[in-house]
Amino acid sequence: MEYLVSIIIPIYNVEKYLEKCIKSMINQTYRNLEIILINDGSTDESANICEKYKEQDNRIVFINKNNGGAASAKNEGLKIAKGDYITFVDSDDFVELYMIEYMVNTIKKYNSDIVQCSFTNLYKNTEKFKQDKIIEQKIGSKDFLELFLTKWDSNLFWNKLFKREVIENVFFKEGRCIDDEFFTYKCVINSKSIVTSNKIVYNYRMRKSGVMKSESSQKQILKDRVDYLYERYEIVRKIYKDLDKDFLEHLLTYYLIISKDYYVDEKLLDYMKNNLKSIKGKIITSNIDIRVKMQILKFMMTKSDKYIQSKNQLEEVAIDEDIYFE
Repeated sequence: MEYLVSIIIPIYNVEKYLEKCIKSMINQTYRNLEIILINDGSTDESANICEKYKEQDNRIVFINKNNGGAASAKNEGLKIAKGDYITFVDSDDFVELYMIEYMVNTIKKYNSDIVQCSFTNLYKNTEKFKQDKIIEQKIGSKDFLELFLTKWDSNLFWNKLFKREVIENVFFKEGRCIDDEFFTYKCVINSKSIVTSNKIVYNYRMRKSGVMKSESSQKQILKDRVDYLYERYEIVRKIYKDLDKDFLEHLLTYYLIISKDYYVDEKLLDYMKNNLKSIKGKIITSNIDIRVKMQILKFMMTKSDKYIQSKNQLEEVAIDEDIYFE
């Protein structure tokens, strides 16, 4: 039996890169595909490009919708996806032609629920290299959740293939600047095992728009991080009580880092403190690193305007624009 794989591709004003993305999908060595293109109110030629390829390939499903953001576009795809397995590709990226075949074979080989592969961060000057050794490892969902604390790519969703059962009724949070972190860990919780592989199958295009954000976007990103860290801690600790300490310490450590961010303001600091007040008793009684505990309690007791005035904020990071795609 050849399983159906649904590929969800949210699209917004990417006429420059869209054809390469679509071609990398329709030319996959694995043929039993449902390629879902969701145009999220693009004002360039993206919709016309989608229409052109839909006429050429009957595996393509094309949805035209009003602009609602990437999360809403992906959610539209999830609502109609028919695949036994589901994956996502950003419309300015492209994948290796063997990606789906490799991921399906690997997830079947290990009888797993999710497979995570590796990727290349594609800059203007990136050169391809040949991989000498492919390493695959099957781990339980609880052990994989622990990787969220040390390996940032565990949060990503576009480097993974999901069995339908673990992704059903899990949707992206709309109105956010970042959405991986609100989504992926819930699918992991729904799974029994995950296979990780270092095989590079995905090319992630590094664009200026991805690193050069407006001040309002930077502040929204900080707010998103504050929310997902707290939400994830509350959900994970209820399911895996023995992960409580590690996820609490991770939450508090990153709250301290965020509190020093260049774009942090008093409103966000007060919001963070309100979150922390609800778990103050747990913070005091937990056996987390004493340095983290003392710093977070000091943060909670310091007025936000005084905290801002302490001039401890991290400097804004300079960006080398020349290495990024438009």
